[in-house]
Amino acid sequence: MATRTKRSLREVARFGYRRCVTGLDPRLGELIDAIPKVELHLHLEGSIHPELALRLARRRGRSLPGMDTGAEGLREHYRFASFKDFLRMYIAISACLCEAEDFCEITMALARDLQAQRVAYAEVTFTPMTHVARGVDPAVMLAGLAEGRARALEEHGVELAWVFDIVRCFRDQAEPTLELALRGRSQGVIGLGFAGPEAPEWPTAPFAETFTRAKSEGLHSLPHAGEMAGPQSIREAIDLLGAERIGHGVRAVDDPALLEHLVRTQIPLEVCPTSNLGIGLYPDLASHPLPQLLRAGVAVSLASDDPPMFATSLVEEYRRCTVAYGWDAAQLRALAAAAVQHSFLTPGRKAALLQQQDAVAAALSGLPA
Repeated sequence: MATRTKRSLREVARFGYRRCVTGLDPRLGELIDAIPKVELHLHLEGSIHPELALRLARRRGRSLPGMDTGAEGLREHYRFASFKDFLRMYIAISACLCEAEDFCEITMALARDLQAQRVAYAEVTFTPMTHVARGVDPAVMLAGLAEGRARALEEHGVELAWVFDIVRCFRDQAEPTLELALRGRSQGVIGLGFAGPEAPEWPTAPFAETFTRAKSEGLHSLPHAGEMAGPQSIREAIDLLGAERIGHGVRAVDDPALLEHLVRTQIPLEVCPTSNLGIGLYPDLASHPLPQLLRAGVAVSLASDDPPMFATSLVEEYRRCTVAYGWDAAQLRALAAAAVQHSFLTPGRKAALLQQQDAVAAALSGLPA
């Protein structure tokens, strides 16, 4: 990618998204801030702010780009010209996680961020074999996650569930990931994810058996698809992996028949607009297919993906999209409710959260209809 393109993407990541929030109706902003929320597409390792990443790197004797000038120097490298650039930073930060206290600390930091945004529940993706493959003891890792999850609920009132992710370019890690997910069910593991570069050299089919077994064991199938690759990736996630919900899936708009299938089956998409812009998939929110997905009747929820890496949060996603697409209070309430409905909370817990959302909206009088 040309230097000029790299520079322009970095400038958009740093300035452009925040500019689009200018002009937000204060009453809608109040609703966005106050309404109880659910987030369904959020990576634990991608939730680490530069300050915490710096502390972890120093604790474990690791090196991160820009860390010689402190957190701000590191933050400068939270700008990506391509998906490969993003992966390099993601992997470098992940390498700083070694002991139970590290996994507990990043879980607690995420819970604080979520509490500040009125996020009551999140289904959080975690990639265990990235850590096990470099020598982290699985028992230590799982213990750190379990402690962090328990404290997140006790100290911050935030309920977390885990989606253990398989990276598609490491076929040999599929079954070990499933085994760890099964071990972790009592500690909140609810599903199996599937991520990594969508490319022909890393096909979906070899992972079908693992996902079939996962579903037979009661785990949910929650793969990424249709971000870097087109509609065929989404079809394979549905047909081969039995996807119950799809991470991203925005390229479905390229195939009318697939779009119709998603509408008919109501397989939800977890849409992360700022993340898509941050890796150069679309140049701006005006070009993003989210409005088209909603108009078509696709089941959609908003999510933040890797918030500090793309200078966003769930609240920011709501704010930016509200301004960019002219959403009203009804659309905001519908999206907040959709995230609850698309989650794997119990029916009783869903009903309680939906009631809380209605109560908050009712209390904020005078909102645009």
